[in-house]
Amino acid sequence: MFDTFRSSSKLLKIFTRHIDCVNSIDYSTFDDNQFICSGSCDAVRIWDYDNNKQIQLFNGHESEVYCVKFSQYHNHSHHQNVICSSSSDNTIRFWDFKYNQQLQLFNEHTDS
Repeated sequence: MFDTFRSSSKLLKIFTRHIDCVNSIDYSTFDDNQFICSGSCDAVRIWDYDNNKQIQLFNGHESEVYCVKFSQYHNHSHHQNVICSSSSDNTIRFWDFKYNQQLQLFNEHTDS
């Protein structure tokens, strides 16, 4: 994490668990101290910024996870804290943050 609001841009914290590169980061819309990230592995990780710890892990993708986002739509309309992830396994998955379970899976498109 970098402090980019100052001209010096100093390193604030380092979070390590990903094996290779990190592809995507998003900050929580319901807790200022949490963020989510994905990388070259098949997992989605939730971090607690203040404690510098991984607090949740979502498994289900079969290959690299390209993008993760906290879903504001589900948060406001369904009163759920939902995470969306997309992967090179050609799936999009929605996860329930509170109960650490997959809610929905969209598979790749077919010709039919």
